[in-house]
Amino acid sequence: MDKLKQVIQAIGVDIGVLQGQQTSFLSTSKAYELFPTYTTLQSQMANNIKDKHLELGLDALIDTKLANGGDPFVTRSKIPTIDTSQLASKNDLEELKRSVGSGGSAGTELKGQGFPYNLNADIGTIYTDTTAKNGAVKWIKKGSGTGSNAWSVLFGDVKIKPRNINSNQTNAYVEFRRINSTVEIGFGGLSWGWFGIVRRGAPSYVPQGSDRERNVVILNVGGIPVGFRATNSKLGIMTNDKGKRLGTFYLGGPGDGNQLRLQFDDPVPTDRDIGDLRFTDMSYITDDPWPETL
Repeated sequence: MDKLKQVIQAIGVDIGVLQGQQTSFLSTSKAYELFPTYTTLQSQMANNIKDKHLELGLDALIDTKLANGGDPFVTRSKIPTIDTSQLASKNDLEELKRSVGSGGSAGTELKGQGFPYNLNADIGTIYTDTTAKNGAVKWIKKGSGTGSNAWSVLFGDVKIKPRNINSNQTNAYVEFRRINSTVEIGFGGLSWGWFGIVRRGAPSYVPQGSDRERNVVILNVGGIPVGFRATNSKLGIMTNDKGKRLGTFYLGGPGDGNQLRLQFDDPVPTDRDIGDLRFTDMSYITDDPWPETL
């Protein structure tokens, strides 16, 4: 019996403790006071939006528009109607693209076989030689009338090795290459691309009159092929295979006979050939018509 009393007393103590702690808990009415009502939330949101509009200047912008008779809303009836009948269609644009990509209309492009010298076309007309005669593929009409002075090559590439060469060793050659209106001279034909001449006094050796001991004729007066002639005289450097200067090479323009010669610093040997000649690059503009014969 005594133990039962002790248990009941212990339970009573625990209940007393719980009742004491309840006084520190929130009541239901107090808890609801911590959360804003729906009306309060609406008011706070409206104030926040208003403050942000003022910060960004949106209210002032809309007020200005309204003051000037504007409407803050855009409706379908307010969108202007555009007349599309005058606009290009997709097919029109595709046709224009094809026309531009082909380089122009058919009225300014011609095709044929051979040089266009007999065609009296408009200035600016493009002509394509389907045979690419002498390496000339595309031409343009640059002047009135007909003939070689009325047409110029837009794209062409042709080479020639003159047969009237002098003083050279067997197989040594001079080559002229013309691309459009630019001509380049090349020397070669021997081992490792060398050019060579025979010794002074040999049967095929031709001295040049201004210095018969040092100057050697390669192409005599008038020997530069028509279609490859320079507009004025040119001078380049000549060396041996190691790059040691031996002299110059000279291309005469129309005022000096359209010739090609070598000019050695020392007398040309009479007891041996020179077979390891190298030359600096030489290119120039020509006003000659495109070569008709090669």
